[in-house]
Amino acid sequence: MTAEIAILNKTAVALATDSAVTISAGSYQQKIYDSADKLFDLCGPTPIGVMIYNGMQFMQTPLPMLIADYRAQQNKFERLPQAASALLTFLCAWGCSAPNAIADASLANIVCSTLAMIKNRAQSKFQEAIQFDTSPEEMTKALGSALEEAITLYERLLARAPDALFVDRKGNPGAPRITQDRRKKIKEIVSEEFRGEGDPNIERLTEIGCNAILKNRLSGAQTGIVVAGFGSKDIFPTLVSFEVDGMAFGRLKYVQTNSVDIDRAGDRARVLPFAQKEMVERFLYGLDGDMERSITQYCKNTVPAISDEIFAQLDMSDADMAILKTKARAAEDAFVKDLQQKRFSDIRSQSKSAIEDMVEFMPKPELATMAEALVNLTSIKRKVSRGMETVGGPIDVAVISRSDGFIWVKRKHYFSTELNPRYGNRVRMTQWSEWENRRETEHARSASGKKR
Repeated sequence: MTAEIAILNKTAVALATDSAVTISAGSYQQKIYDSADKLFDLCGPTPIGVMIYNGMQFMQTPLPMLIADYRAQQNKFERLPQAASALLTFLCAWGCSAPNAIADASLANIVCSTLAMIKNRAQSKFQEAIQFDTSPEEMTKALGSALEEAITLYERLLARAPDALFVDRKGNPGAPRITQDRRKKIKEIVSEEFRGEGDPNIERLTEIGCNAILKNRLSGAQTGIVVAGFGSKDIFPTLVSFEVDGMAFGRLKYVQTNSVDIDRAGDRARVLPFAQKEMVERFLYGLDGDMERSITQYCKNTVPAISDEIFAQLDMSDADMAILKTKARAAEDAFVKDLQQKRFSDIRSQSKSAIEDMVEFMPKPELATMAEALVNLTSIKRKVSRGMETVGGPIDVAVISRSDGFIWVKRKHYFSTELNPRYGNRVRMTQWSEWENRRETEHARSASGKKR
């Protein structure tokens, strides 16, 4: 995991990320390194940056390498969403070139993540149902019942889920068609996952596998991508973020998670956390998801207990007591619903507005300082908490503005720049060459326009 921050106002975007990355070997062994690169200059000619989190590879290729190849194309974009869409198209084209074994593994990962949740839920329900003296016949019946309950639940969940987004290698949107051959391939994945367990339910599980591909439920192995900055015609900064979940039948599956366009008439400032964001949410909103769930559960347990204490002291007929209890339960439900839908939202909005009102006028140095501090807040929390330090290491910070472009404020190196002067020379020569190429291209376009 990781912690990343994007802060936007009318002047600039500040991006900050830690350097921790968790490497998994098998099901249990994990190791954390604190030297991963997650923040990059994306476009060269256009002041746009990109951050990545969760998965650091796409189709068995390191994402930093793919981003460098994308940047080398020297694309220039009028609007930031165009750059984000072009990056997704570039990744899809790379995914389409992957060997069949890697493409099949990506598809199986998307399908099997949902199948694994069904199996886990069925096994949990089965363990609850059996006793020490349960007969084999009763165990078989209990397992079938548990699996049926789990399948029915996920059929409902997927039916309600919105559709995922897809793009092909040419940039065309649209989900893949589930042909008979493709459905057969999904059925083979399902049959392999449920060997000897779900034969009567294979068709239903195959339909779930199809919906797992088409719906926006992600596998858990997705990669977060945050693109922020300015297109050549953008006056104010824009941010677009996605979570990419691999390839399915020649198309890249993804979900858009944020779209922020700073404007005079709309959002004037935003602070957005990504990945591990509970500490930042507490700072920004006074609440996070865990706190909201804890408060809600406390109210659900406490309010009915108070009602029951009152009922015990009343001397009423059974009919009147039943009516009173019905009204009390309805009032309790209304209280909890109001808490979840309105009160928490009000608290978040008030706290968020108080901070973002100040962010609107922050100069660029303060934006960078605030972004770094918010990442460091999460890092300290992980350091003093139980469990692995999944946020840590040096913090990389960049500020992007129309006037200055992409500027590193803090950046780690795995080498000493003093011992590698040729590295600086190569960078300067590359930048000079890029500038010359852009100038020649613009001159050629200008000359062509005059001839017409």
